[in-house]
Amino acid sequence: MKLGEPLIPAAAVEPVWFGLVDHVEDLAFDEHGMVWCGGEEGQVYRGRLDGEPEIVARTPGRTYGFALGPDGACYCADVADPGIFRIDSEGEVERVSAGTADRPALLPNDLAFLPSGELLFSDSGNWGGNDGCIYAVGPDGSTRVVDTTCAAYPNGLCVSPDGSAIAVVESTLPGVSVLSLGVDGSLSGRRVLVELPGTVPDGLLYDDEGRLLISFWSPDAVLRVEADGRLTTVVHDPLRVVLNQPTNIAFLPGTNRLVAANIGDRYLSIFEYA
Repeated sequence: MKLGEPLIPAAAVEPVWFGLVDHVEDLAFDEHGMVWCGGEEGQVYRGRLDGEPEIVARTPGRTYGFALGPDGACYCADVADPGIFRIDSEGEVERVSAGTADRPALLPNDLAFLPSGELLFSDSGNWGGNDGCIYAVGPDGSTRVVDTTCAAYPNGLCVSPDGSAIAVVESTLPGVSVLSLGVDGSLSGRRVLVELPGTVPDGLLYDDEGRLLISFWSPDAVLRVEADGRLTTVVHDPLRVVLNQPTNIAFLPGTNRLVAANIGDRYLSIFEYA
């Protein structure tokens, strides 16, 4: 697909933590405005963007998705020893899920907490295998499979602003699908929201107006789905100078600034959102 003229020029994007992080795939902010993110060898980083990150914990290996839980702890996916891990403020690490006995996790990818406190995580499965799924981890620690219809390498997850649906990146569709979220936490009624031929979409985020933002492994861009379904290019760096495979994005709390994780390099990126 051809990208439109970006709303934000690449020159307005600022790299931060250059050389201080290791090919970050995802990031999340806690209530104190601290960034949590991870590296290729299980490093779990925490820090403020105007300072330097510190390694506060390690998981078994390659970290993927990050999310802050209602308990204040950080949760992340690890694909080296497939599972979801909880990291508390003291850096203690605990595995909370490895999938189910009948369907062990293969490639846990992104995480999203429901309003109920239940944790969803996507398992991408095998690239091109259409064998991905979505798990739910209950407050009691039990894990169950809640969706197998978004099977084309399910990746980024995001709860809609009204809590009625879950948006799911299917990276090999490639595109974004939407599942209805029942009051009991059930997922159903998959529908394709947008197809993105010739790309590899990765992450999702809703803005304050309820518009869905999509970040990409390829191209090096962030797009926005408008209310009428049109796609707007928010930012694009074809030279990979300030955005290099920006797989996931998050808003800096209390601001209109977006922060991107760049799995293709050793820095984060920050820019004012239009």
